[in-house]
Amino acid sequence: MLGRLSTRIRTSLAAGLAALLLLGVGAWWLRGHMYDAQLAAAESEAQYQAREIGRAFTLGQQLPDSDLMPYLVLDKDGRLLTLGGPLTTQRLAAPLPPVAPALAPAGWQPEGERITVGPASPAAANRYSGRTFAAMGSWSMYYRVTDTTGPTTPPLGPVTVYVLATPFAAEAALHTIDPVLRAGVPAAALLVALIAWVATSRALRPVEAIRAELAEIGEHRLDRRVPVPRSGDEIARMATTTNATLDRLERSSVQQQRFVADASHELRSPIAALRTNLEVSLAHPERTDWPAATQEALTSVERLQQLTEDLLFLARGAHPAAAGPDTTVDLSAVLRELADQYRPVIGGRPVLVVDAPDPLPVRGSRLRLHRLVRNLLDNARRHATSEIVLATRRTAHGCVLEVRDDGPGVPPQDRERIFEPFTRLDEARSRDAGGSGLGLAIAADIATRHGGTLRVAPSPRGARFLLELPDP
Repeated sequence: MLGRLSTRIRTSLAAGLAALLLLGVGAWWLRGHMYDAQLAAAESEAQYQAREIGRAFTLGQQLPDSDLMPYLVLDKDGRLLTLGGPLTTQRLAAPLPPVAPALAPAGWQPEGERITVGPASPAAANRYSGRTFAAMGSWSMYYRVTDTTGPTTPPLGPVTVYVLATPFAAEAALHTIDPVLRAGVPAAALLVALIAWVATSRALRPVEAIRAELAEIGEHRLDRRVPVPRSGDEIARMATTTNATLDRLERSSVQQQRFVADASHELRSPIAALRTNLEVSLAHPERTDWPAATQEALTSVERLQQLTEDLLFLARGAHPAAAGPDTTVDLSAVLRELADQYRPVIGGRPVLVVDAPDPLPVRGSRLRLHRLVRNLLDNARRHATSEIVLATRRTAHGCVLEVRDDGPGVPPQDRERIFEPFTRLDEARSRDAGGSGLGLAIAADIATRHGGTLRVAPSPRGARFLLELPDP
């Protein structure tokens, strides 16, 4: 059920309940501490008054009851001699506390004795009636007092004085603080919940701004970005990551649109050539060289088929299954095999040099790696003047395949751009001579899916392509 509530409500409830719990425990501790402190003060005062009353009995003095706490005096046999303070109209419930021993040491002070007080009559009942109090005791000798006008008073012997440590001051303190705590603790918890509500609302305000902006961003408005708070916290990092994701989506959308436009442009040329050839042949069938027309149509169809396969390969590039089976492939063997296939095709011009004496195993798809190297060879053959060099070697970081030609080379500013689909550096070349512009893009895609990189390295003459693959 709590999961259906908003984050703001859950946070406020959690803060309010936590505050209520903590403040309740604090209030309970404060009440107990105040009560114990007041009771300890009452017991200390009762102990002091017990000593003073015992001393007064010793000297035959009378202390004013108005200044004293409730007390009682017992003789050596435990008989009640007198009551003082508010107990003058009360009676004591048996049994009485034990009296002082016959030879009690000086300063004998029993503590924690319990005395129960009962009313002398129903009319005399008050707040002492039926309650048990802690009694603080003091023992003293009562000496004979000589009266010059009368007979000598016989000694009464030792007496025990008990003063009741009443909890009335502690209870009065609790009566004073309880209304404050009962009203203050819930009010404080509610205030904490309100503060949590306001703080959470302010904290979630940037999230709401991000949500509103994302709701406005559509397929054709990918240039918009969400606001980034200046707080530098998790929300700011989330907004930064969201903007970075939108940047990638915008670049992907632009690339996709350009890819579709370029693909349409590339497909239009062979389709137009094929249609023109067929229309002319049908319009003048008696003057048409049908074997030549059929050969031209077949050439256009082959170009369409190659373009379609290349486009399909790039379209499936995001799917790992399109990479083919993952096995161990000897890269040097692939290089030598393709060189043997290309030598009869290119003849002796340009010269094809292979430098791959040692086996170079890598993990990947043999079919895809064949296509990668073949695309690099096709590119080098179109631009080489007199020589193409194919080489493999092992480095500390993995395996390297190098394809180098002595052609015009690649300008530094175009070394990244040539791996984009449909990129041609020589726009004046015919499309048949220059290719479709997909070969290097496919090669770079295959290298990436094999965990490697394909790049153009600096070279004093011509173009130098380096394929770097990790060790198997």
